[in-house]
Amino acid sequence: MLRIVPDTNVLLSALLVEGNERLLIEKCFCRDFQLVISLDILDEFKEVALRPKFGFSVEELDEFINALVLVSDVVVPAEKVKGVCRDVDDEKFLEAALEGKADWVVSGDKDLLVLGRFRSIIIGSASDFIRELGGG
Repeated sequence: MLRIVPDTNVLLSALLVEGNERLLIEKCFCRDFQLVISLDILDEFKEVALRPKFGFSVEELDEFINALVLVSDVVVPAEKVKGVCRDVDDEKFLEAALEGKADWVVSGDKDLLVLGRFRSIIIGSASDFIRELGGG
């Protein structure tokens, strides 16, 4: 089963709009793919999603996060990645991918997408991922 680390904007997009990000997360809930996530990723997601412009309540986000945790391999990265990303805040996604032996980091962040690959991990958008699997 393919193992996928979603970044914060993929998780947020899955909640906000119909599209490849939602399709990806729905497929993970159906256990078509294995989500790999760390507590740092969940913390960042909740912090961003609680911004007033998105309109989510704490309860709504906690419900979504709890559902994510149930279908995810929650990892605690042992290896720290330094100096790989233009934005050091994005290194948490690579760390989770390494620890969780992920195949993909799915992102909409140009600072991650510019890498294309990290070691054996593919870094691409949700549409890249869906297209790669023949689903779009």
